[in-house]
Amino acid sequence: MKKLDLARFQKSRESTIESGPFKFTIRRPSPLDVARIGAEGSGINFDFACRYVVGWDGVKESDLLPGGDPEPLEFDNALFVAWVADHPEHWQPIVSGVINAFRAFQEASENRGNV
Repeated sequence: MKKLDLARFQKSRESTIESGPFKFTIRRPSPLDVARIGAEGSGINFDFACRYVVGWDGVKESDLLPGGDPEPLEFDNALFVAWVADHPEHWQPIVSGVINAFRAFQEASENRGNV
């Protein structure tokens, strides 16, 4: 019997979106995640979408700090959320990316007959 670990499963839910010079890795929310926010009366907003950003590419310390090193930074979600709050040019691409990833999953599920 083959074993599938959680890390590989989670990786299969990931995609990349571009915003300006940066690439952000997002993980598609599950139908349960989306149902929960619907039950709360909210929707897929920026705060919700930020929970599904799990990586970045092309972000350097100098992008976050004046005089910072031009070295790529390891991703940290709390740091990402604090930084992106000051950069509204990235808000819409991130929210759209999460929504589009979920919609693509729904469409693929419907096409397979998994409704």
